[in-house]
Amino acid sequence: MRWRLPARPGGSLTGPAASGEGELGAAVVEFLVVFLALLVPVVYAMVVMADVQRAMLATSSAAREVGRVYVTAADRADAGVRADRAYSDVLASYGLRVGEGRDRLALAAGCPAGAPGVCGGGFGPGVEVRVLVTYRVPVARVPFLGVVPGPNVVVGATHRTRADRYRGFGT
Repeated sequence: MRWRLPARPGGSLTGPAASGEGELGAAVVEFLVVFLALLVPVVYAMVVMADVQRAMLATSSAAREVGRVYVTAADRADAGVRADRAYSDVLASYGLRVGEGRDRLALAAGCPAGAPGVCGGGFGPGVEVRVLVTYRVPVARVPFLGVVPGPNVVVGATHRTRADRYRGFGT
């Protein structure tokens, strides 16, 4: 709000106060300030939520794929190699980097209680595999600098699968 001087007796105001010229461009500046103050946090939140969604899809796909390649391998050594490769490939296909301390793969394989002796040492017909994949999505970012230490959103997925009891494994 601007104060205006009363008109002089017998005359009128002259200059910017009389014509409103002092306010030219103020609405544009105010609009830009408010627009940017609202837009920047909304865009930032959308980017973080997109990264969280991408990590959720990646962890779910990686857990499922690791379990699948483990139970379809010919032997235990091959199963471990294939599981690691599948894990890296799936996360990389979603644009997530493996080995930077943000990701974790936990694979547990064992024979179910009362299973025949063919499932020995965590591999063979009837083996049950539980895969847990987690990924920490960084929330704190600075333009032109990238990710900075700060809070993370941890997303993860668990997949359980079982090798067919009647499947023939490599000899």
